[in-house]
This record gives sequence, C-alpha cells and structure tokens, in this order.
Amino acid sequence: MDHVNDNLEAVKLINIRGSVENVTPHKIAVVAFIREYGLLKIEEKQKEDCVVAPKYRKDFCILSLKLIQCPDMEFKELEALLTDGRYNLLSVHLQNFCVRLQNIYVNGISALMDCVTSTVDKLMIEPNETNPCVITRYSVLGFYLRRILLHLDKMTFMQVVSLYKSFCLYYQKGRPGLMMRSLSKEKLNNVESQTTSAISAHPEEAKSHEFSMKMNIIDKDNSFEECHWSRKQAELFTAQQANLLQINERKALPPRQLQKTIGQIINDIPDYPDVHFLSFLNCVRTKEFCGAQDSLYNCFDRTVFNVSGNSNNSNDRNKNFRYAALNRAAMHTQFGHKSVAMEGVREALAAAQEAADGCCLAHAAAWGALAGGRARRAALLARVPRAPRVAASAAQLMAQHAAVNGAKPADVFQIITKGDSINYLHSMIDLTMAGLANQAALWSLYGKTEMASVCCQLLLNLNTKCGYGEWGGGAGTWHWTAACGTAAAGAACVASWRADPALAAALAAHLPAATHPALAAMHHARAALLAGKWEEAEQSIGQLASFDRWESQILKAEMYFLKGDATEALESLHDIFDFCKTEDDSLYFISMRLKAMILMSQVQHSFSSIQSSNIMLLNEALSLAKKYHLHYLAATAEMHIANVQLHMGCAKNALVLVRKVLPSIMAHGSSYDTARALLLYTKCRIASAPICGEARSQVLQSCCDALELVKKNFSKVGAHSRLLQTWYLQAQLYNDIGNHASRNQCAWMYRQLETQNPIEPSNTLLVMY
Repeated sequence: MDHVNDNLEAVKLINIRGSVENVTPHKIAVVAFIREYGLLKIEEKQKEDCVVAPKYRKDFCILSLKLIQCPDMEFKELEALLTDGRYNLLSVHLQNFCVRLQNIYVNGISALMDCVTSTVDKLMIEPNETNPCVITRYSVLGFYLRRILLHLDKMTFMQVVSLYKSFCLYYQKGRPGLMMRSLSKEKLNNVESQTTSAISAHPEEAKSHEFSMKMNIIDKDNSFEECHWSRKQAELFTAQQANLLQINERKALPPRQLQKTIGQIINDIPDYPDVHFLSFLNCVRTKEFCGAQDSLYNCFDRTVFNVSGNSNNSNDRNKNFRYAALNRAAMHTQFGHKSVAMEGVREALAAAQEAADGCCLAHAAAWGALAGGRARRAALLARVPRAPRVAASAAQLMAQHAAVNGAKPADVFQIITKGDSINYLHSMIDLTMAGLANQAALWSLYGKTEMASVCCQLLLNLNTKCGYGEWGGGAGTWHWTAACGTAAAGAACVASWRADPALAAALAAHLPAATHPALAAMHHARAALLAGKWEEAEQSIGQLASFDRWESQILKAEMYFLKGDATEALESLHDIFDFCKTEDDSLYFISMRLKAMILMSQVQHSFSSIQSSNIMLLNEALSLAKKYHLHYLAATAEMHIANVQLHMGCAKNALVLVRKVLPSIMAHGSSYDTARALLLYTKCRIASAPICGEARSQVLQSCCDALELVKKNFSKVGAHSRLLQTWYLQAQLYNDIGNHASRNQCAWMYRQLETQNPIEPSNTLLVMY
C-alpha cells in the first residue's frame, strides 16, 4: 500500500512539472506582434486622422487567436503566415513588429524583458478619459499576456539567458525573411544608424559583445526545454480532432499526419491522457491493433493516476476502471476478438451495476450485444435502459438481430419504425442517419436493391443542418458524415451493380481513398473475374482478405471455378462451411453460407456427372433463403435449379421456373445477373421450341432479338467470355433460320472480339448459369 501511495505521489509531481508552461521564442514573437498593434490603436485614439479600418481589426483578432491556439512555429513559417496575403495586416504594423524583434536581437535580455513588461503596462492600464484601455485584463489577449508575464517572472536568471539564446537562434533562422524585405528603407536605415553609432562610440566593447553573443549562441544551454505544445493548445487540438473523427472523419487530419502530431504532443506533455485516447481512435480508424491497445492502456494508466486526492478519489478511480474495461471491450469488438471482448463486457457490467451507472451499463450491454452470440445478444438487449437515445440505438440493434435470425421483414421494419419515431421526437439527427443506413443494409440483405438505393439517396440528400462538409453547390444542403459516406458507397455499389459507370464514378469521386477500401477491392476483384483477368483478380482478392477474410474466400473459390480448378474451389468452399458451423450469429452469416452453397452447386454441376446431390444442395439453399426471407438469393437458387433441369432434359419445367423468377431478377438484379437470366430463358425457349416449321422460326427469331439485350448487358460489365458465347449462340440461331447475312455479321463480330480479348476456351461456359 505504501508502494502504491509512493507511486501516486511521484505521478503527481510529474504532472505538476508537466503542467508548467514554458515561455518560448515563438510566444515572445506573438507578444511583440500584439504589442505593436496595441500601440497603433493608442496612436489611433490620440490622432483623429489615423483610423484602423475594420478589416484590419477583424483579421488581427482572427490571426492573434490562431497564433495563441496553434503550436509553436519556426520564424520562417511565421513570416510566411503574415505575408502570404491571407490576412489583411497594416504594413506599418509589420514594420514595427520587425523592428521590435530586431531590437530584442541586438539589445539583449533587457529588451526582451521590456517587450513583455511594457506590453502589459501600456496596453492593460486602468481605463480613463485620457488613457483608454486597449486590452482588457479578462479578454483572451489579456489572459495570454498576463500568463506569459507570470511565467517569465518565475524564471531564474539562467533560464532567462537560455530563453534569449533560443530567441537569437529562432530569429537567425528566419533572416533574411519576407517581412524584412517589406520594411521601408527609412526604417532599416534608422535601425542600422542606431546600431552603428553605438558600435562607433564603444568599438572594443562592441567587438567583445558580438564575440560573446556568438559564443553564447553556439554553446546553447540545453537545460532550457522548448515545448512546442502547451496544455491548452493540446486540449483544443485533441477536442477538435476527436469531434471530427466522430462526426466527419473526412475533415479530420489524415492518419499519418495526425499520428505525427500526436507524437509531438506526447513528447511535450507525456502525461496528458486525452491525447493517448486520440491516438487510440486514430489506430482504430486504420485497423492497427497493437497501436490501439498500447494507446488505450497508456490513456487509462494516466487517467487513473491523475485523480486528485479528494473525498471522491475512490469513486473517480472506480469510474475510470469501469470505462477502461468498456473501451477495451469496444476495441476488441472492433477487431473481431469476440471472446476477449466479452470478458471486458462482463467486467464493465459488474462495475457499472455496483456503482449504479446506468450510462455505462447501457453501453456495455450494447457492446456485449455486438460481441456476443445469438442468446447473449437477446439477453443483453433486454437489459438496456430506456433512455431516449439508448432506446433508439437498441431498436436499431434489435432490428439487425431480428433480421439475421429469420424474423419477418414486416416485424423488422416495425422495430425500425419505432426507433425512427424516437429519433424524430427528440431530433436526434445522428441516429436518424444511422437508421437510414440500417434500412439500406437490411433492404440489401433481403435482396431489394432498388429499395436500398432509395434509402441511400434519402440519406445523401438529408439536410442535417450541421456545418460540416457540404457536397455540391446546389440549393439543397448536403453534409458529409460517416453515415453519408456509407450511403455514397452503397449508392456507388448499386450504380456499379446496375452497370452505370458514370454514376458510380461520380459517387466514388467523393469518397476518400481510405474510407471504403474493402468495397473498392471487392469491385475490382469482381470486374477482373468477369473479364477473365486472373492475376488482377488474385491481387484484389488478396487486398480484400485483410478487410473481409470470408468474402475474399468466396471470390477466391469463384476464381478457381472459372479457371477450371475444381479442387481448389471446393477447398475454399469447405473452409467457409467450417466457419459457418462455428459462427452462430452475424450480419452476413446466412447470406455468405447461401452464396457458398450456390457456388458449390455450380462446381458440382460443371465437373460432376451426378446431378442428384446438386439438386438436393440447391433445394436446401432455397429452403434456407425462404426461411430467412432472402428473396434475391432464393431467386438465384431457383435459376440454378432451372439450369440443372435444362441440362437434364427437363426443358419445359425449366422454362416454367425461369418465367416465374425472371421478374424478380429483372427488378433487383445486377446487369450481369439480368443478362445471364435472359440467356438462360432464351436457352429454355430454344430447347422447348417446336422441332420444325414456321413456329420454330418465329421462336428462334424472337430469341435472336432477346439476345441483343443480353449482349448489351454483358458488354456493360466487361464479361468478355460470356459475350463471346452469346455472339456464337446468336450466329447459330441465324444459321438455323437461314439469315446468312446476320449469321456472317455475328461470326465477324465474334472473330473481332476474340482477337481483341483472347480468352482460353472452356467447357464450363456451356453448362454454367
């Protein structure tokens, strides 16, 4: 116990040392900048013909606030900031500022001390009729100047000497600078004449002074620590970046730049816990587990030890412990470590119940619902308190839980409607946007692509009345948030799904490159598979594997199937089935399992002569799809059943089934799915057409016309092999009809496309759906 108390006392001493704000050369330059403007204001009030325009006053205030809040900068950067034209500044103000800095550089410590003390004495005097007050003591500038003066008074003589040496180095690095060139010749001549007269009066003293100054600057005392970030500046920066990461990640600093700035703050203020938590958020954003874990532990280590020794010490420390467990659970849930996350959830729940902390209890239950299985999720959701925000969040979570566990879509959307009513009643814009994104995801799960697209468009055009990141210059107000980014990604996927490259490119242009890399990798992989570019497809699948392992496994199995490697395809599919047996509840579990079953049926149909097991597998997939109300996957399974029936010789049964399912595919399917559905429909019509006569010719001519739309859709998505197959089939139909001109044209187009995009011949195309 004594050892713990000794550690606490040591940490307190470290914190006291870390909270002291150093006076740096940059802050002296800021004081000089404020001083010269204040003197101009005094001169303005004494002379009626000298008036400072409002634009200069406004820009001075904005720039002063920026200089106070931003970290220390080099003198060259300060020169560029003052002279690049972004701020309207009086030329006489800049000239006096340059002269003041040169005066400090030439005349030594006395000039430095006089710059600070005279600023307070002249600008913050008691106001009266003859001497008005320029800067009030309790204004932002007043607090800043008094704080600098206070810290300067507390410094020892050696520290002041070190400060002056640092200022000389700081000033030398900026000369000759932009502002020095803007000085008038008269000002420069006046300064130089004063300096030369002093040197001529005492030449020996001047030489010794110059020599000693140079030696002192070279032998700089390292005991003076320059701190680029003060505590207040770090608090402001941390709050701004954390807020942007929460509501508008696109406006926050890029991950690499943000982490570099965080490192600078940690170097200057190592015991500031909030900056470690900001580092944790940044690491979670970039999916870096080791950095996120270290930052989280560093944050709460410092938070627990920073608790002051008051009567509420024990309560505050317990609060930090339970929120540390809660954040640890959230971190492991984000990275998919479900069992470890549940340990943190149980710890946070126990601590929250002991302290009667309803907020912590609600959040722990929510993260437990995400990390736990089916039974655990239902149990935890029932324990969520019924505060408006938490109740609305629980409704969204319950809707997801119900959807992936086979509830009726009507019941699922009824739950969402209840959550939306709470959002509208309490004007919770962020949860309203999350609700729309959730609806789009659920419509997509059910296979209703058009409804998902409508929800994405509603979310994109939602007026959030929030001042972050407008998109476009129209009359409508569109603001970029994480939910809107998801909506734009979803809309881009729908556009790509419908083979509308212009719309997809326009939406994707507004997405940051690092925002949805998994979607980009998935899109490139699918496009490469359709085009038969196996190397590009394998590279994109490898990139997708780092974000979504099992989706990449499905694409890998599809790639092996299209290449004709049935063994590797079946091996990848069996890995997916093994995972599905252990995963009892997830947002993509059922749909992923159904996709794997349908793909396995294709492999069996193409490389096996026994079709009975294939029919049984497809019927099982169809039964599961109907049980979980996944309508589009059910339609896809029925199309594969019809394809098997066609190759088994049951053409009429296949035609009836295709006619039943085709409207659903045409309404909600992609361009590729629409094309292959129409192609299967055409094959069924050909197989069930009369053997000869005029009726057969009419059916074949109608099939030729239908193949035009098939070719158009295949060419949109770049499915070259399927396009060649369609040209070949159309040429055969024209030959059977006797239309030799059209047959020759189709044959010529087939030859041209085969020359442009050489593809290895494969028998798989003849039997696959």
